[in-house]
Amino acid sequence: MKKYVIYSSLAILNFVVNFLIYNYSFVTQATPYLHEEQRVESAIAMFEVTVPAFFVSSCFMALLFYVAAKRLNKT
Repeated sequence: MKKYVIYSSLAILNFVVNFLIYNYSFVTQATPYLHEEQRVESAIAMFEVTVPAFFVSSCFMALLFYVAAKRLNKT
């Protein structure tokens, strides 16, 4: 049971971190009054910022899952 609680907590943490990354990216780059050309530029900028941030976040969470699994196997 302890293993499921830890994995569930890590999954929730992963969701929260990724949501905060996306929210930060959206708030800093999107404004309500954009022309079509500006929207395309904003979409490219968000893609360049958000995708690498999600990649770093997922690598960190995979490492965290690995460490947690290793510690669970010791107990």
